[in-house]
Amino acid sequence: MKKLMLSLAIAASLVGSSSYAQQVIRIGTLADYAPFEYKDASGKLKGMEIEIGQKMCASMKVTCQWVTMDFDALIPALKSKQIDAAMAQMSKTPEREKSVDFTRIFTTAPVQLVTKKGAGINQNPATLRGKTIGVQTASTHESYLRMRLPTSKSSIDVKVYQTMDAAWLDLESGRIDAVFADNTLAYDWLSKTGFKEGFDFAGKPIEDAEIFGAGTAIAVRKGDEKLKAQFDQAIVKVHSDGTFSTVNKQYFPFSILPK
Repeated sequence: MKKLMLSLAIAASLVGSSSYAQQVIRIGTLADYAPFEYKDASGKLKGMEIEIGQKMCASMKVTCQWVTMDFDALIPALKSKQIDAAMAQMSKTPEREKSVDFTRIFTTAPVQLVTKKGAGINQNPATLRGKTIGVQTASTHESYLRMRLPTSKSSIDVKVYQTMDAAWLDLESGRIDAVFADNTLAYDWLSKTGFKEGFDFAGKPIEDAEIFGAGTAIAVRKGDEKLKAQFDQAIVKVHSDGTFSTVNKQYFPFSILPK
């Protein structure tokens, strides 16, 4: 009888402890999108989005596993259930909402051209005729150039890169004339390398709500309302309690907090 009672007690203990096991959320992200996501010399994943994401996971009382991959693999991985969410400065656009659901807006990310000072390039398409513009593959920046300024009509050549690091290297070496990217990402490169090499933002930010959306958000699988709600609550918390602004100041001299 004592053995039976002991066995039942152990079983109850195991059941009780398992009920406290934290939910595990696999978050797809990048490893080459500084300052939001990157790996340091030791291979540790770091960056503004990773830092805030960890604080959000703590507030959600979940264990987050970061899974790095190429940007164009994120939505397919989400749909095939290899990951549960994607947090990689992904713009919330009508086109992407056909495939995935998004949380509330997490950051704002104006888009802008970067080129050599004195190149005569600005946001006017006429200044880009005969030029080669670099963009990241599967990005809204590529979509904008393909849809709004197709080569056949604009005489603008588009060169697509798997990583932004490769695009910046080609810009620096003169193999392309400009890079089209979020000005947050561009500022990181300019502040570290570009400004001292004679590069700068070209013209004004380009607005197109249909393609660029209202900002970036976290993507989840279609119909996953529970996880979406969890992230929405965590986003509200880091936005309202000062966490986001504090981390923001460590990376940019301007705010990317949604208004």
